[in-house]
Order: sequence, then structure tokens, then C-alpha cells
Amino acid sequence: MVELGPAFSPGWLPVTILSTIGILTVLYAVQCLYSFLTLHLLTSKYPLNNYKRGGSECTHALITGASAGIGLSIGKALVKQGFGVILLGHLPDELAQAKTLLQKLAPNAQVRVIVMNARTATPSEMDSAVQSLSDLQVSILVNNIGGMPIKLPPFRMFATYSCDDIDATINQNNRFMARLTTLMLPLLTKKEGGGRSLILNLSSAAYVGMPYLVMYGATKGFVNSFSSGLARELCSPNTPETNHIDVLAIIPGEVHSQGNAHGVSASEPTSDVFAECIVRKAENAVKRNKRELRPWMMHDFQDWVLSLLLEGIRTREIGKALEYKKDCFNGVWEKSMKDR
Repeated sequence: MVELGPAFSPGWLPVTILSTIGILTVLYAVQCLYSFLTLHLLTSKYPLNNYKRGGSECTHALITGASAGIGLSIGKALVKQGFGVILLGHLPDELAQAKTLLQKLAPNAQVRVIVMNARTATPSEMDSAVQSLSDLQVSILVNNIGGMPIKLPPFRMFATYSCDDIDATINQNNRFMARLTTLMLPLLTKKEGGGRSLILNLSSAAYVGMPYLVMYGATKGFVNSFSSGLARELCSPNTPETNHIDVLAIIPGEVHSQGNAHGVSASEPTSDVFAECIVRKAENAVKRNKRELRPWMMHDFQDWVLSLLLEGIRTREIGKALEYKKDCFNGVWEKSMKDR
């Protein structure tokens, strides 16, 4: 009879398997940590430089929902990097003020405005607006427009939504973005002067599904899926003419902005700080083949933790957070109604 040595004792196989699994798990965790830290802590000295066209003409970015909030803040960050910007919004006075602000911030900045209501714009109006940009070199599209265009109070049960509330939310958050993107693709496909093109679609952490924000969260889930599908389509070997167009969904958590001023912790970023993170980290995320970017480091960490929770715990914690948010927003609305 052949006797096995100590290395081949009866328990050696399960021990070896468990050890291998443990080593691979540690290596994977280290790789994830390294990727997380380098994404958020190592940023380019010249952000989005690969999206600038060569030559003497200024390269432009079209930003929707750009008269205030995150959209305007992205405009600020881009003009600092030497881009021209086209600000699209539905309030002429706010757009004029935004244009003046950007030109004070960067005196040589080229700034145009387009007045358009995302909920009511017709395909022909949108086509005319895009055609008006044909004299510009446009390499970046920022689909930022979005919100809760419903009857007040803003946070409420889905059963109280009217058909108009549902249609308005879809029109503003999804339909306009999809229509504008397809109209802009011919401009973004142009490669005069070389360089790449970039589409940034603003989503929200609400895409996970949140009570009192059912329609809003659902439309943001569409943004994520739309972005991933379009990114994979444009980089396909079967469409070499669009391989230079990158697409990225931007997923904010809580951000202090004009439209989100209640129930926000003081530790959360302002719209200006958040926009700077987008501009500094977007190209790095694209190079890593990411389809989604959570620019604020703590938002990225929070989403990761949320993904690890059991559904029962996740539902409870999301519910608690949204109850607080609802009380803050709706409390302001109720006070304003009493003060009338």
C-alpha cells in the first residue's frame, strides 16, 4: 500500500481550495481599492484635453438645463478649461445672467444660449436649434436637464400622480434627451481637427428605486440603460465612424444646488464642486471602460455599500432617508402655502 505524505493528508484538497479562494478574494479587493482610489485621487492636469479639436477654432460643449444648478456649474468648469459653451434652458432671463457670469469668469469664453422648453419642444424646433450650431466645432454634449415637473407637493405617492404628471416627467427626463442626442450625433461624429467626442448623461442615485420618487427614479434608470447601450453601440467594430464618441452616465447623490436645497447635509458637495469632479474625472472613467461615473468619492462609496445590503435592509434604509427628504421638501411647500 502506498502511503500519502503530510502534503496529501485527507483534508489537503478543501484546504487548498479555500486558500486559493481566499487569496483571489484578497487580490480582487486590493484591485478594486486601487481602482477606486486612483479614479478619485489621480486626475489629469489637463481635463478633457482629448476632446478638444485641433486648429485655431474653439471647441464647444452643448449643455442642457444650463441656466442654473449643476448645468451652469458644468459650464463654469468647462470655460475654465478653454471650451466654448452653448447653454440650453427655458428661462431667457436666467440664461442671460448665466452667460454674463461665464464671460466674467473667463473673459475670452465663447458663450451662446438656446431658449427651449424640454417638455414642449417639437422635433422641428429641436432640429432647427441643432442646425444653428453647424458653424461650430462641438465635441461634448451634456444632457443635464431633468427634474420633477409635477404638481406640488414634490414628494408624494405614485397613486396620486396624474397622467399629465407621468408624461411631463418622461418628456423632461427622457424623451428630450433621446431626441437631442440623436440630432447631435452627426455633429459629434465629425472629426475635423481630430480629437474625440463625449456625451455625458446626468442620472441620479434615485435610479435604484425610491419611494415618493417612483417616476423620477424610473426615468433615471432609463438614463443609465440608454447610456450603456449607446456607448456599446458607438464603440462597436461594425461602426468605426463613431468609435471616437464616448458615452458616460453621471450619477450624483445629494448635491447642494438650486433645485436641491432642502434636507441636504452640510458635508455634501455644492454644484460647483461636483461639476469640477465631473470634468476632472470623466476622461479617466472613459479610459477604464466605465459606463457610469459617481464623481463624488463618498457617493461612490455609499452606492457600493448599498449594493451589499440585503433587500430588506436596503428598503428600510432608503425608506428612512426618503421620509426625511419628503418632510423637508414638503414642509417648505406647506409653509409657502400657509404664507400666501
